[in-house]
Amino acid sequence: MKIYFVLLLSMLIVACGGSSSNDDDVTVPPVTGEQQAKFSLGVSDAPVDDAIAVVIEIDTIKILALDDAGEVSEETLVEEFVLEDGTSVQSIAVNLLEYQGADQKKIIDELAGITLDQGNYKLELVIVDAGSYVELDNDANLYAIKVPSSRLRLGEFAVDAALEQQGDTPAYTIEFDLRSSLVQRGNDPSKNGFILKPHGIKVVSNTGGISGTISAENLNLGPCTVYLYSGGATELGDLFDAEDESFTGEAPTASAPLASVNASVAGEFEFGFVEAGDYVAALRCNDLVDDNIQFDGLTIPSPGGQSTSVTVTSGNVSDVNF
Repeated sequence: MKIYFVLLLSMLIVACGGSSSNDDDVTVPPVTGEQQAKFSLGVSDAPVDDAIAVVIEIDTIKILALDDAGEVSEETLVEEFVLEDGTSVQSIAVNLLEYQGADQKKIIDELAGITLDQGNYKLELVIVDAGSYVELDNDANLYAIKVPSSRLRLGEFAVDAALEQQGDTPAYTIEFDLRSSLVQRGNDPSKNGFILKPHGIKVVSNTGGISGTISAENLNLGPCTVYLYSGGATELGDLFDAEDESFTGEAPTASAPLASVNASVAGEFEFGFVEAGDYVAALRCNDLVDDNIQFDGLTIPSPGGQSTSVTVTSGNVSDVNF
């Protein structure tokens, strides 16, 4: 069953394809007797190297309810968006790099009136390839982004009736780790452009954050990257994607990071929208390149001993310093 909604998007950056709004386009979901959750959604990003703009144009958002067997049982289809001034648009384009760390772009407000049964869901974004691009530093060209099948199919997440929008902060966030999900194909972006994969993109809720600083002693060793792993990780690996078609060799036994971020020249770093739980944070400071597809076998932590356990609680920022 498909349920169509017209959604209110506040502070929209770019809108494409305007038309007038129509109340007849709104279908209210049936009452099921199950506990209902109000749905709101934002978009955030962990920054990527060398890019000053990463723009994706979203044509449709599909919210897919899952049954006990993990199969799609109901689809909520968002294919028209309404701005604050009442103008109706067919697609939106968002520069992800404008919403880094703890910042996010709200794209679905609770006022849109979407209510979902409490349970498990998946999210699918239908992307307009022609409106999606990367702009590199010191380069006036716009390089195309390709999305496999023009669809970003994201993993499972839970909808909980206890989670609600707080002010302008949505209850759920699509977190883009572009250092994992954005891949340049070949050595010349003008020929092959970039691929945006679901790997490293997830829907999160009940989140906090991690921030900290890196000592001058460590910064003197070279550019510093902080990696974040699940709390049970013991063998810490660099970035890799064993499911990518161009991955070579056997998948390593080392744990891939859940996220990573480069420290600023002042030694500051931040992870935003980290789900509550236990993690391991580790530092690497050197000039070695971490390929986001191939396993490079980089030593992490480097220098030795620069890793620590950290607990994240909802609504709070945990401090980690190296």
